[in-house]
Amino acid sequence: MTKYIVIASGKGGVGKTTTAINLGKALVDFGRDVIVVDANLSKPNVGLHLGSTALPVTLHDVMKKEKNIKEAIYIHPSGLKVIPGSISFHDLEELEMQNLNEVLHGLDGLTELVIIDAAPGIHSEAIEAIKAADELIVVVQPNMLSVTDALKTIKVAEKVGTKVIGIIMNNFNHKVAHLSRKSIESILEKNIIGEISDDNNINKSLRLRHPVIYSHPDSPSSIDFKKVAAFLIGQKYEAPLRQDTRISGFLRKIGLKE
Repeated sequence: MTKYIVIASGKGGVGKTTTAINLGKALVDFGRDVIVVDANLSKPNVGLHLGSTALPVTLHDVMKKEKNIKEAIYIHPSGLKVIPGSISFHDLEELEMQNLNEVLHGLDGLTELVIIDAAPGIHSEAIEAIKAADELIVVVQPNMLSVTDALKTIKVAEKVGTKVIGIIMNNFNHKVAHLSRKSIESILEKNIIGEISDDNNINKSLRLRHPVIYSHPDSPSSIDFKKVAAFLIGQKYEAPLRQDTRISGFLRKIGLKE
């Protein structure tokens, strides 16, 4: 059975897309079959993060019922499969957001895990992505604005029946004054399941158009993402997985056969 996990946030700019991509890649490294879907339909970033912008088939085409979702699957050199969105403003026209649940569940039985990168906030686009998921992870940064906005996202998830499995705190730095772990868990009434280090290697990986786990597998943030992935699948975390990152390139289309 395919499990759907949505990565959500109360506001933009907290590292939600980076989290979705790197959790997906970490789960692939643990032997799971994973597809990351860019459900941020108004401002899709997955393709941008992975080096491809103008793609022949995107989630937007599937939403318009012009293509089958299997035709929108691409693979990154790291081995991560993704379904990107279109960055064209014109592709937003005539989109029926309420169809997102049905469209995403076209992946039922085709993969083990679907990681959904939701739009930030609690408008209809984000809510439809949350509704489509079995479980939700909320991404925050350790400041009051990010955390209070995340509380609204959690309340929406609880209202629509999506299980909130925990919080990922991005840009964590012990040397900087910010909300404590205890304070964040108290405000949100949820456990922090991962603290992602404030790591310049993430910026380097973005310039390379790779997940940081692929470009810098032993960096602090990569290790942190792998710990979260191990937690999600109930697996003990071992030493960092080493990879050969000399391969370069962008997304190539694979699709899936009927």
